[in-house]
Amino acid sequence: MISKPLRVLERAALIGLLLLPTAVVSQQTDALRAISGMVNEANRKIIEMQKAIDDTEAALSAWETELQRSTITGRNATIRQAGSSAIVPDVARDIADHPLVLEADRGCQDEFTAVAVPNLARGDEQTKQRLVTCARNIVPRVRFELPIECSNLFWVMNPDGRLTLDGHVKDAVDAEELKAKFGAATVANVIERPFPVCSALEALELPLSSKDRPKIRMLSNKTRIAFEESLAFEIETPDFYSFFYLAYLQANGAVVNLAPRRSLIREQHPPSTVLRFGDGRDGRQTYTASAPAGTEAIIGIASRSPIDALEALERGATGAFDRDVDHALYLQLLRESLEDEYSLSRGRREISAEVLHLTVVP
Repeated sequence: MISKPLRVLERAALIGLLLLPTAVVSQQTDALRAISGMVNEANRKIIEMQKAIDDTEAALSAWETELQRSTITGRNATIRQAGSSAIVPDVARDIADHPLVLEADRGCQDEFTAVAVPNLARGDEQTKQRLVTCARNIVPRVRFELPIECSNLFWVMNPDGRLTLDGHVKDAVDAEELKAKFGAATVANVIERPFPVCSALEALELPLSSKDRPKIRMLSNKTRIAFEESLAFEIETPDFYSFFYLAYLQANGAVVNLAPRRSLIREQHPPSTVLRFGDGRDGRQTYTASAPAGTEAIIGIASRSPIDALEALERGATGAFDRDVDHALYLQLLRESLEDEYSLSRGRREISAEVLHLTVVP
């Protein structure tokens, strides 16, 4: 914790299977049969997705032609005026709703949804190019449906056709169970992230998928910190003007607000601003690690506009959180508030995040 000074399918070889006990062979065979079914289903859905992408590019190409014609005739063209207006919204809606669209790629999802919304003023050539880029960059993946506490797992179809699991689980026990069921190669990309980090990664799934996230780095370049060692770190804000929220989840269950607003309105940071914390320089506090030992995390969230629920957590002149705001409550509020912020009724939001996993040891 911060003291004051404050403070992560491949099949088994046939020979190996023959050497295993009958019960184990049967279990492995069932697992391989299940995986084979998943591969076939994923391939089918990828074919559907590719067709949808091809249809979108064709529809957008028709739109481009109509835009060029309308420019020649001097009309102020929109997608709805274009001859493909009946096609583009339908295809866009299909893509936005498709199960293999990378759910977390919010920017592209919003682009497609916007085209599907009736009576929305349409964009120009730049909008068309963004849509085509989004269609080409869609990453096919399917959520892993088996309930595993504090995990976030997806089946991913690799370019070579192999199906692998990506994501995180909370401990080695879950990782070993997955390895025993699907094989080491299949789960090689699955990382272990204990609570509260695993829960933070779940709550921040969409913001964490942004390609333009804040960057968090310990000044010591270490994430395993012994008592009395420095917890100084720096953050680089994303490439857009952002309001920044920074919380430290301590091993004792407390949540420390490290970036409270200093006035009525939170400060907005320019793109790629570097902020330092805990190094004791230029009037900053000094952060060092202290008991209890355990898993801790730094959570940084950048938003183009203020996030109401996070603003409401701050109390008094210091902006500290109430003592009853522990890991569970903070992460629940974080999850609920971001779901609300991403609601289509609230319009498009640009929010990104980063989580740095720390281990404090005696």
